[in-house]
Amino acid sequence: MQISGVAKVATTADGKTVLEVAGRPAFELNRVALSIWTRLEAGQSPEEISAQIASEFKAPEELAARDVTRFIKKLKDNLLVYDEN
Repeated sequence: MQISGVAKVATTADGKTVLEVAGRPAFELNRVALSIWTRLEAGQSPEEISAQIASEFKAPEELAARDVTRFIKKLKDNLLVYDEN
């Protein structure tokens, strides 16, 4: 999976974590979303990310997989990540 060059994580003055698109805040990220984004940046697969999220947040694997899938879909819908091909 490839990340768009216009997207990056930033911290606002009030300490919130946001995903900026072309320098403008687009999404506020909670801890799970930030963890998913960080792993996407590292080149991990959705399956690897799901397993790590389940472990990190002590959540059922099915729930973690669903959250990862939904977040990646949202990112794809906004052209912030895309499949390599």
